[in-house]
This record gives sequence, C-alpha cells and structure tokens, in this order.
Amino acid sequence: MGKIKLAIIGAGLRGMYTYGSFIEENKDLCEVVAIVEGKKGRRDLFQKKFNLPEDKAFENIESFFEEDKIADGVIICNYDSLHFTTASFALEKGYDILLEGPVSNNLDEIVHLDALCNKYEDKIMMSAMPYRYSNIFNKIKEIIDEKYLGTLVNINYNSHIGYEKFVHNYVRGNWRIDSDSATLMLTNSSYDLDMLLYLAGSNCEKISSFGKLNHFKRENFKGDMSEVCERCSRIEECPYCAQKIYLNEDKEINRAVHILPTKENLKEILKTGPYGKCVYYCDNDIYDNVVSILRFKNNVTATLNITAFTDREDVNIRLMFSHGEMDVSLYDNTMRIKKFNNKNEEIIKFEEENLDYKLMENFINVIKNKNLKEIKSSIESSLESHRIAFAGEFANVSDTIVKVEDFYKEAVELTKAIENMMF
Repeated sequence: MGKIKLAIIGAGLRGMYTYGSFIEENKDLCEVVAIVEGKKGRRDLFQKKFNLPEDKAFENIESFFEEDKIADGVIICNYDSLHFTTASFALEKGYDILLEGPVSNNLDEIVHLDALCNKYEDKIMMSAMPYRYSNIFNKIKEIIDEKYLGTLVNINYNSHIGYEKFVHNYVRGNWRIDSDSATLMLTNSSYDLDMLLYLAGSNCEKISSFGKLNHFKRENFKGDMSEVCERCSRIEECPYCAQKIYLNEDKEINRAVHILPTKENLKEILKTGPYGKCVYYCDNDIYDNVVSILRFKNNVTATLNITAFTDREDVNIRLMFSHGEMDVSLYDNTMRIKKFNNKNEEIIKFEEENLDYKLMENFINVIKNKNLKEIKSSIESSLESHRIAFAGEFANVSDTIVKVEDFYKEAVELTKAIENMMF
C-alpha cells in the first residue's frame, strides 16, 4: 500500500496545526487530498498550505460526501455538535475515521454511536484519546497491575486547565456556552475520565458532582471596567487582559484568534472580536470549577477536580495504595513513588513525547495494515468516559448520587421511546 490518503474535516487548531503538521512532517506515510471547512479564510489557508486543487476544498460536509470516495480515511475535527453527523456520513461512504474528542456533545448521539460501532464493526473507528499513548500513564498502569505498591485504593486526579487556556476556550471562545457546546466535564475532561477508567481497571458505579460558575460572571464587572480590554482602566492588574494573553508572546491559541496572527493583526481583531472582550462581560455559562467523586465497581474511589484557577496547564495525580503512594505531574513529566516501608523516594523522569503524533501513527498504521486489533483508541471504548460525564452533570444539577449504568439504561430507553413516537 502506498501513501495513506486523508481528508481533513475542520481546519481549526487541531486540523491545521496538529494533524496538518504531522502530515507535513510525514509525507512518506500520508498526504492530504481534501479539506472541508466552513470558514473561507481558514479553508483558503489550508488549501494553499497543502497545495490542494479548488475542487478538493469543500465548504461543508454535504458537498464533500456527495463526491465519490477520494481518501482512505477522514480526520473529523469540526465542531463537537457535528461530530456524530459527520462520522455517520463518513462511515456510510466507506471511510475509516479518526474522530476528535469529545466524540459527541449529545447523550442521544452517544446512544446512536454505540449502535454505529456495532453496525460498522469491520471499519476503523478511532477516537482522539491521546493520553492512551502516554508513557507516563502506561507506567502508572504497570505499577498498579504489578501491585508494586500494593492494592490501589484511591486516585486524586486534578485537571489544571490554566487560567489563560480557560478564558480563551470557556469564557471568550467556542466552548463558553453549555447549550452550544457541552459541559466542562465532557469537553475538557472526557480524556481525564478515560484515564480514570484505565487506571481503576473497572467501570464507574456511582458519581456525585459539584460544579458552578464562580468568577467569570457579570456581577464581577465593575463600574471602572470596560467591555473591551483595550479600553479598560484595570489592564495592569488584570491577569485575564486579552492584550497580556495574546500580544506578549507567540502562542498556539493566537492562531484561533486570527488565521495570520501577526502582532498587528491580533491588536486589530482584539478591538472588536470576542477574544478582546472583558471576561466579566461575556455571555459564558460554563462552570469554572467542578469537583466529582467516583466509585468504581472494584471499590476503587477517585476524585476528579477540574479547575480554571491554576497558573499553568497540568494534569496532577496522586494515587494511594495499601503499601505506598505515587505523585505524577504531566507538566514536569515526573513520577514520585514512596513505599511505606522505605523512606527513600523513587523519582522517575520521562522524556517529552508528542501524544497526538503517536495517535496519528497508530491511525496510519491501522489503515495500512487493516488490523483492527492494533487500535489503541477506539470510539467504542471511549464511550464509557462520555457516559460518566453526562451522569456527572446530571448528578450536579439534580444534587444526587447517580448510578452510571442505570442512568445510561434510562437514556437508551428514552431515546427509543422518543424515536418510536416520531417515526
């Protein structure tokens, strides 16, 4: 088999700069043959970057799927609300797929994805769950399974989003409104829940959750502030000032603000665009702090703390065992291990790794070898993390402890009942 031909659906940060960069650096393995992107500027930039002909740049998924099959696989990284529909079209057309997470932002579609996995069991259906490729997480799992520190009892898992990333995505950005996107537990932490399932080695039995929008809301907008950061009197003291976040250094998020993120272009667009608005004057409603407690069927317990209020982005985990404990930081690529009967601390330092590239290598190899057993991150196996996320939000709004399995069974029954009424 020659080069793997790929179509990219969505030319945002992931499509253009994550998957696109991998393809650029691995031209001997794969090539882009089509782009689907609704925003003309991004579509044109992608088309130019990959030297695609005009008839291989599509404005929407409908026009793309009307064409004959032109690629081996499609990478779906458009809006979360379009993931299920796009995946359905792709599978019907015969494409293998890599679907960005969350695989859907709708519980009803999670039910239907379950059915799709059974219907197309012979197709390659991968989800973008990059932590599954992490040497650190795999080492943690090895220590758990070998009982090096005894029996695993509890996991304290902290998803530190970092204040800059949070206000970019969830206050000013595309994920700021629950009804347009989804909850923080799903959009930010379906990946974290996936790892909790992996480390616990069991499905989640029950979940309780407490989430709230604490800080980024209109009541904290004061009289001497401005709706636009550039005109605000508190620029010096405010860490969330758009000019501080986007103009002081070149960052990946700058490319979401402007397709050509020069300092001049960024300055201009911050005057009128959503990324230049005061964080206390946006229309956001996504929680900025969520704490959940999970009990797994094997009696392992866990807490998942998702917060905006950290200086840097990190996943910080403490695991407690019957005979020791372990602390892990993905930011520092460091694992610290303590056995109770040995006062010396064991420190393991890991090399930096590009998890998205490892994910892409897996996708390319599975298509090339046509061996579904090589898939490390299937859509079917990632659905459980999404079920937990929806159950967690229901626990939060209903102020109850939710049994995940019962919650999902009720969702399946309700979906069937609604469909019987409609059709």
